[in-house]
Amino acid sequence: MTTSNFHSPLKNLLAFRLFLVTLLLGALILFEFIWPQKADNPVPVPLYSFVILTYLLNILYLLILPKIVRVGRFIQQQLLIDATLIAGLLYLTGGFYSVFFPLFYFIILGGTIYLKRQHTITLLFYCTFLYLLLIFAHTYNPLQNFLPLPELVSSNREVVSQIFFNLAPFYLTAFILRFIAQERLDIHNRLQEATRNLKETKDLNKHIIASIDSGLITTNRELMINSINLAGVTILGLDKDKIFNRALQSVIPNLQPDKIRVGRRRQEIDYETPAHKHLVLGFSFAPLMKSQHHNIGWILIFQDLTELKKIEHRLQEARKMAAIGRLSAGIAHEIRNPLASISGSIELLAQEIRFKDETQQRLLQIVLKESSRLNHLISDFLGFSRIEGKEQSQTNIIALLQDLVFLFRSQCPNTTFTEKYHDNEFIIKANPEQLEQIFWNLIQNSLEAMTNSGTITITSFLEKDSPAKTEITIVICDNGPGIKKEITEKIFEPFFTTKNSGTGLGLYITFKLTQINNGVITLENRKDNHTGTCAHVTFPQAPRDKQPPPLTQKMEPKDENRPPE
Repeated sequence: MTTSNFHSPLKNLLAFRLFLVTLLLGALILFEFIWPQKADNPVPVPLYSFVILTYLLNILYLLILPKIVRVGRFIQQQLLIDATLIAGLLYLTGGFYSVFFPLFYFIILGGTIYLKRQHTITLLFYCTFLYLLLIFAHTYNPLQNFLPLPELVSSNREVVSQIFFNLAPFYLTAFILRFIAQERLDIHNRLQEATRNLKETKDLNKHIIASIDSGLITTNRELMINSINLAGVTILGLDKDKIFNRALQSVIPNLQPDKIRVGRRRQEIDYETPAHKHLVLGFSFAPLMKSQHHNIGWILIFQDLTELKKIEHRLQEARKMAAIGRLSAGIAHEIRNPLASISGSIELLAQEIRFKDETQQRLLQIVLKESSRLNHLISDFLGFSRIEGKEQSQTNIIALLQDLVFLFRSQCPNTTFTEKYHDNEFIIKANPEQLEQIFWNLIQNSLEAMTNSGTITITSFLEKDSPAKTEITIVICDNGPGIKKEITEKIFEPFFTTKNSGTGLGLYITFKLTQINNGVITLENRKDNHTGTCAHVTFPQAPRDKQPPPLTQKMEPKDENRPPE
């Protein structure tokens, strides 16, 4: 509690006291103006002295107010002094017959408001004591010569009756005020508890909304945005201050009214951030109800499903390619046996039959050649379909890439190679030969796309998902024609190729080898306002061994058509 709030009861009490005294002073001045005093009846100087004394006391209270620590005790002392002053006022204004006896009610009112129950009872008995003392002073007036008081009625019964009719309402009022004050205190405590609970619930709701990783937007019934949480701002990539009071459709353009279906079933839309990043948003739309039948707006809950969609796509591709691989391997195995019979029969015919016609002889040689090529192709494919993981070791992927690029530079003088590595070392656990085959195929694919002239950029960067997990991503970009949108989902399928020659197994092998070595590979068109393709290959960092990793051996130039080992 602040100092201002701590002394608030004192300030209220001082203000009320000043108001009463000022009212009394104004009444005195008005009374003298209307009914002027006669010469033989002097002005009641003691009454004005009482007013001045009260003003001085209030000034004193104001001066010592900042030094007060125990406010309750100080209020009790003030009320006791005020009760004493009121008793003095009654003595100055007629004693037992004074019209100012109701001022004691204000003392009890202040006690019930600001003091505890036992202190209020003490104050009540003190006021009673002062009133009885006043009656005694009236009966035996020691200042009769200076301040004459009217004589008391001769009947003691009337005196007792007057005392009863003064004190009975006084005690009854005190009881009623105490009951009201207690009820007020209980209501105040319950209100404070309810306010505290409401604040805690409100803060908890804020923390919950701020902590969830899903975006949350609330709108009015006209779909004008009222609020958005931090996760929503992060996902949309927008400035929070520029979202409020905007139409929902202007913030998420693809969220057309015909796509909004109320319910918990998740829906999906495409979204492009101001930074031109393409996202897939999953969202659900629900009414915002103030009561059971009163809809005041709408709630939009959305998540970024982009990475999840990529994982689903890779999983589907892996399943599809695994199924195609098994089917193709079975078909190839079944074809190989009759093909061997055909090839053997043709060779026997070629040895026993001598065609006189040169054309027939040439056709026979073509059949033999193509049978041999087909048999070699099937043998290679059967080898590819049985790609298995080899022994893995800690390998410096950066050093391996540098050696590989050195070889390509010597073989491709018309191509510019640019290397931008985050560091000279990053250790992963993989098979070095298979790792070499992965990047050899990717760079060779880029060279063929550029017809062996252009620029290939190889970069690396780190992604730290957690303190215990760091991944490296190698990006190989060329400035070739890029990938057509309609074939994006087929590039890793076996036997799919856009080249005039080739088996369509290069990228399939690359995909399988990457997967075997705990990596992830994706191919997509460049997004830096250049044509071409970028291959992203990601591997997790390997835990360091006590022994330093073996140095990669210098690689010899290899034939472009060399099958993987």
